[in-house]
Amino acid sequence: MRVAARLIEGDPHRLGDYRLAGRLGAGRRGVVYEAYDSGGRRVAVKVPHGDPELWRPLAGEVAAVRAAAPSCTAKVIDADCVGARPYVVSEYVAGPSLRGAGRILAGPDLLHLAAALATALTALHEAGVVHRDLTPDNVLLGPDGPRVVGFGPLSPTETTLTWPRLAMNAPAYTAPEAFTGREPGAAADVFAWGAVVFYAATGRDAFEGTSLGTVMHRVLSVDPDLDPIPQPLRALVADSLAKDPERRPGARDLLRALVSADATVRLKAPCLAPDCLTHASPTAACLPAACLVPSGGDIPGWAAETFTAEAPLTTGTVLGGRVCLADALLAARVPLTLDFLLAAGDAMAARLRTPYDDPGLGAVAEDAYVTLDPADRPFASAMFLRLADGRGGPRGAGEAEERIAEAFGPLVVRAGDLARLADPALPYAWPRLAGWIEADRDARARTARDRLYWLGLTVLLTLALVAALVAALGTGGRPV
Repeated sequence: MRVAARLIEGDPHRLGDYRLAGRLGAGRRGVVYEAYDSGGRRVAVKVPHGDPELWRPLAGEVAAVRAAAPSCTAKVIDADCVGARPYVVSEYVAGPSLRGAGRILAGPDLLHLAAALATALTALHEAGVVHRDLTPDNVLLGPDGPRVVGFGPLSPTETTLTWPRLAMNAPAYTAPEAFTGREPGAAADVFAWGAVVFYAATGRDAFEGTSLGTVMHRVLSVDPDLDPIPQPLRALVADSLAKDPERRPGARDLLRALVSADATVRLKAPCLAPDCLTHASPTAACLPAACLVPSGGDIPGWAAETFTAEAPLTTGTVLGGRVCLADALLAARVPLTLDFLLAAGDAMAARLRTPYDDPGLGAVAEDAYVTLDPADRPFASAMFLRLADGRGGPRGAGEAEERIAEAFGPLVVRAGDLARLADPALPYAWPRLAGWIEADRDARARTARDRLYWLGLTVLLTLALVAALVAALGTGGRPV
């Protein structure tokens, strides 16, 4: 099924190298569109609200977002903050939002979601970026794990308005300090992390109310009942929802605690890895991994002999397929580099997969094409070339093109004897149509060159004939 809504009056059809196909959503910050680049890649294009002139000073913040590690976030691919219509392009995530999925998570799924959010915030915060709008609507449950979206530079209106006014659309996920006039920073994202995890576990907001005032009061004064959230996640959520931002853990601390908890659980299972190095000596047989769980947080003896606390562990030196070793080191209290933690968080997030029926325009069109009767397929290229050029159809092949238009369903809008492409991005999104257009363009170019050649030859022959006649007339009509 297609998830994007149709473009409406006033929506652009093209921005830079991107053809817009439909609306994915709209909010206080702007509109997000489904789009395709010239290579047919499906992307999400965010067009912010506000005066474009006010966006130009924010190019640096967009650059910071692009520089952030893409761990558990939708990677920012391109951006234009200086054009007449600013936009930000990110990878497309095929999946519902956490709120839209209507799904309550428990057990490992809840832990993996919490890790995905902590991984995304860690990557952003380490790049100096504050999300500012982490809510269940900005968490997409993709087929390869959750992805955080909606981050990015402040909109122009946010640079002039107070934070409480900005929070009216998501007050239950706004940190208390924002309501008391303090500038919210990374700690506000951590507060939102706790509120989103609560929502994932319960299906309701942590600070519910029938009015903005009621929600603000609860955010400022009430601690939600966290009993539905299992330990050790419950303690982390409680810390993240602290009213005082100074008492909240950092996103990296959350990630460290989550991957350690996950590794400890998995270490209690028998070790089956053939290349496992979690044994007492290089010649010893692989011990049951349960024997390697750190006691009291100490580094296991076999690990202490290999690594020292003064040398942080990197992904390259530990992962390499040695799953049990990586888990044991995550569970132990040893210093770990940022890339190691992000890799561990990505691995946890990837275990929460959400299959979703969200094919792109190209896939829908190709599926329709392969269902055509082979006898009708030769007519499809001519028909779609006319539609791509803006010329009406179906016509010419009569019943064949009627059947083709019927097979392509909502991709072709028909009105009487005329038709048009429902999505102007289809020539970008459907490789087969792009190939037809390219071949037609080449054929037209060859035809134009051939016409020019014969025209030139005709002109030369005509000039030669005229010259011969003039010469003949100059000699009295007698041959020279």
